[in-house]
Amino acid sequence: MLRWICLFALLANALLLLWYSVQAPRTVPRLDNLSRDIDTLRLVGEINPQSLVWLSGDSEVSSCVEFDGFRSRVKAGAVKRFVYEQGFSSEVEEVRVQVERNHKVIVVLPDELNERMRVIDYLESSEGLKSEKMLNFEYAIAAFEGRAEAEEKLMELKASKIKARIEFERVSELRFRVRVFEDIDRKLSNEIKEVVMESYSVEKNEKKVCQRVASIRSTE
Repeated sequence: MLRWICLFALLANALLLLWYSVQAPRTVPRLDNLSRDIDTLRLVGEINPQSLVWLSGDSEVSSCVEFDGFRSRVKAGAVKRFVYEQGFSSEVEEVRVQVERNHKVIVVLPDELNERMRVIDYLESSEGLKSEKMLNFEYAIAAFEGRAEAEEKLMELKASKIKARIEFERVSELRFRVRVFEDIDRKLSNEIKEVVMESYSVEKNEKKVCQRVASIRSTE
């Protein structure tokens, strides 16, 4: 009985192989029938460096406008978004600057008694100072908001023939600069500059020649 079962199994396998052999062969598309416009994918390391060229030509060096003096990255970022909406690319740069703080006008009291009393009388009448507080050879007038106010007071004292000088503290502070790149055929308009200057408390703006990052491609 077992022998008959094995014979039937062999016969079934033979019939199955015969059926597969008479089926029509599947058509496999040839590679040369594919589009010949598809470029070959290569790694950067496989490309000859001498065949690389700049896509942007000479445009990696272009004119730009720099807006300086932003005290926070938030304001600098707002300007970057604004000029982007106007169609210009830009970048934000951190800058360390030396700034002056706590300006004071130092009045030098003369050695000669009459001149000394004249200066003391002037300070009493103009600054409201008490003579008993001016026993030293120098006296510091209260701190000013900035150099401009201190220089104004200094000129006033010099006009009255009173010897004085300005002193201040110099500190390092972080500022942010926005560099806006211009195109050959499109420059940053005065209207855009005015909006930035008036709306974002910019200390200054300056036009320069800037280096841009250029793209490359292979000629092979």
